[in-house]
Amino acid sequence: MPLIQGGPPEWIWERTPEVLKWEIITSDRPDGQTFYELRVQCGLEIMRLQFFTAEEVRQLASLLAEQGP
Repeated sequence: MPLIQGGPPEWIWERTPEVLKWEIITSDRPDGQTFYELRVQCGLEIMRLQFFTAEEVRQLASLLAEQGP
């Protein structure tokens, strides 16, 4: 899965045709706020996007649902 730069500040990964594995990991902060980490794994590469709020995760789920199969 080579990394290519598509122009600042964008990075593009060309992935292999393996099945994607999605995970959402939660972490609680001392102030009681919960944050979410989205992990996407394909082959040996892992991409992690961190510090989403619950509302941002709901927005992502809504966008994905709108796309449909």
